[in-house]
Amino acid sequence: MEKSDISKFFNPKSIAIIGASSKDGKVGNSVIKNVINSQYTGKVYPINPRDDEILGIKAYKNISDVPEEIDIAIFVIPSKFVVPVVEECGKKGVKGIIIITAGFKEIGGEGVEREDKIIQLAKQYNMRIVGPNCLGFICSSYNGSFAHATPKKGQIAMISQSGAMLTGMLDYSLGQSYGFSCNISLGNKADLGAVDFIEYLAEDDNTKVIICYLESINDGKRFLKVVPKAARRKPIIILKSGISEAGARAASSHTGSLTGSDTAYDLAFEKCGVIRANSIQDLFDFAEVFLYQPIPKKNSFAIITNAGGPGIVATDAFSNEGLILSEFSDHILHTLRNNLPAEAAIFNPVDIVGDAPPERYVFAIKTIFGINDDDSETLEKEEEITTHGALIILTPQAQTDPSRAAKFIQKTISKYLKDKTIVCSFIGDISIREGRQFLKNNQIPCYQFPDRAAHTLKTMIKRSYFVEQQSELPSNLKKYEGKTDRVKRIIKKVRNDKRTVLLSYETVKIFECYGIKAPKTKLARTPRQAMEIQPKIGNAVMKVVSPQIIHKTDVGGIALDISTPEEASKAYIQIVNNCKKYGPQNARIYGVEIQEMINYKEQEKVTELILGMSRDTQFGPIIMIGAGGIYANFLKDVSFALSYQFSEENAKKMLQKTKTYILLQGVRGEKPSDIKAVIDVLLKLSQLVNDFPEIVELDINPLLSFVKGYSAVDIKITISKKKIRPKTLI
Repeated sequence: MEKSDISKFFNPKSIAIIGASSKDGKVGNSVIKNVINSQYTGKVYPINPRDDEILGIKAYKNISDVPEEIDIAIFVIPSKFVVPVVEECGKKGVKGIIIITAGFKEIGGEGVEREDKIIQLAKQYNMRIVGPNCLGFICSSYNGSFAHATPKKGQIAMISQSGAMLTGMLDYSLGQSYGFSCNISLGNKADLGAVDFIEYLAEDDNTKVIICYLESINDGKRFLKVVPKAARRKPIIILKSGISEAGARAASSHTGSLTGSDTAYDLAFEKCGVIRANSIQDLFDFAEVFLYQPIPKKNSFAIITNAGGPGIVATDAFSNEGLILSEFSDHILHTLRNNLPAEAAIFNPVDIVGDAPPERYVFAIKTIFGINDDDSETLEKEEEITTHGALIILTPQAQTDPSRAAKFIQKTISKYLKDKTIVCSFIGDISIREGRQFLKNNQIPCYQFPDRAAHTLKTMIKRSYFVEQQSELPSNLKKYEGKTDRVKRIIKKVRNDKRTVLLSYETVKIFECYGIKAPKTKLARTPRQAMEIQPKIGNAVMKVVSPQIIHKTDVGGIALDISTPEEASKAYIQIVNNCKKYGPQNARIYGVEIQEMINYKEQEKVTELILGMSRDTQFGPIIMIGAGGIYANFLKDVSFALSYQFSEENAKKMLQKTKTYILLQGVRGEKPSDIKAVIDVLLKLSQLVNDFPEIVELDINPLLSFVKGYSAVDIKITISKKKIRPKTLI
């Protein structure tokens, strides 16, 4: 069905409550009361086979008896009766159903069968489903839930996978200054999920900010496609609980073990422009600041405080969050020095000292932002004003009047600084409660402590960076011509051999198909074969080939500088004996590979990198790069990126996040490494794993980066047990 069909949930002309009740304490009673008390202006049809009238409204035995059309039906009947009534709704032409009733997928068994049946019926009759097993649906036109209260109306849209979380958050919000355009409980997400509503709400004029509590994302690929477009229109804040499935399984590679359980969600949210909340407090703090404050034009803030200690705490918090304190012009500094007490600190942070009356706050604010004393315009030299936002701190001291100060601060901001990002921190509780609430009621976020303010301002900067990006999709996506048919034949051969881990010489062949350079490699299955192969390779390194042996060095599975056939034979025997003695008991040894050895002495500079990929079940391949070699797992100097829409700019940024990037640039007079070649490998690697979804894990450790060129020395590829059909993301 089309996205527009969802609009019926927000503006229905008629609502049927299936299971409506006149008895207090019944869910059906709470729902119909909420619909009526929310001043819904459309028609309400209670459906109950035993009552002729409910709360003064004519009731019907079943939905088929209603003479008029019905847009939305809300279900509050036992789960065993839901399926036939859903079919009745379909035949009646109902556009959408909200199934509050529990007893479906969440209980397993017959519940799963019931849910599958209602999904089938909804598709058959072109209906959309919210739920089942949900709190209901609340929007500006009606409250179709069994929540204990109707939230205040406003411009925040709240989506929750948990009904209990939604009721708790609703109750919390009743004491706040903001309100909601809608409160949507997703329940089991049999049909409609968070992405569907995010897509719709991005176009909704009544919504300014979208917040979500999610426990899972069912369709990561659609999330990556839809959410970036929505996030460019409105801030999207998500509190995600739980961990991804990729983190729950045992990892068999470097990349798998280095990828954190929640890495995929972090990467997806960052790529899509989603602000991630780590707590319910974050969720509402971020929503409030985006609702009421403009996005700062630059990362440049002032701190104004009436106490030195909190100013230092705030400065530390700013530093930890990556916020920059602005530098004042000489004119501003002179003005502050000439008008503030001698003991005041005029450099950022500005300490106007403990006896500061409200007027001193006003003076400091106007001076820092360049407002003339005559209240007319800003200073003549506009370039002197480098501050684009401020944190104003107040501590309750003997001479402090928090309530009066709050009024003076609010008046100044509303008159002169509507385009600046201003937040406050009134530290304390009882004595500053009235002043803090006054500010919040007047759309100025005010926090109990300055670190919370800094944490919130950081999200504003992240938002500003995202919206500054010029296009929704990267324009510099490269496409390489990989020899996909040859790769398919290699993978088919591995499956026929009933393996999931490719042998090294097979991985080298696959890399050759995508133009990734690797040393010449051949497999020897006996000492005699090793003698025959070595002269064809030349000076070689020999490595055990076993899917069960990941860290070959630890079990004596590597021999270096093999330059004669005799040495190759002896090394083969020694490697196999070592691995049988020190390796896993179940290790299946296919033989020993003989690989062209890179002569380090011939290179001006060699930097060991690790590149890899692990595949998340929702968001697809996660690319990794960082410090390689035998210490890769200990140093953990790595960064990650999703391979979806992976551009050259993405590759550069992920490389720049590592400390190893400094080494690649050259230190202490060294020549820089061939960074462009490394980026080229990342791009080719990304295309390979996108082309072949059956590749579930991949490692290159090390990839040797030279002043000119590179070599992928040790490669590991793991494929899925079953063939996976590729899915198009674009």
